[in-house]
Amino acid sequence: MKREGEDRLYGFLAEARHLNRGGVVHGGMLMAFADQTLGMAASRANGGRRQVTVQLDTHFLATVRQGEFVVSHCTVERLTRSLVFMRCELKAGARTVATASGIWKLLGA
Repeated sequence: MKREGEDRLYGFLAEARHLNRGGVVHGGMLMAFADQTLGMAASRANGGRRQVTVQLDTHFLATVRQGEFVVSHCTVERLTRSLVFMRCELKAGARTVATASGIWKLLGA
């Protein structure tokens, strides 16, 4: 995690354990990373209330190779009393490798 102004950027270094049989980072790894980082950003936006992911849509745009550093740039699209609408871009260097959008349900709302 790295602070960038009011925002926080999250990243991971692609290692051999993240690769699929084709030798690139597994799509499931990118989806899990997007879910985790979007969830952390949603939690910050809603004051730390308990929440669960109810929808996550992911688009894979480019491959990620071992040794590349992937960073998640998250944005709150909308915050209601019971839902948080989020989106993010996953980047390896200047390349956008995936985008994701999702909805988080605030528990007890």
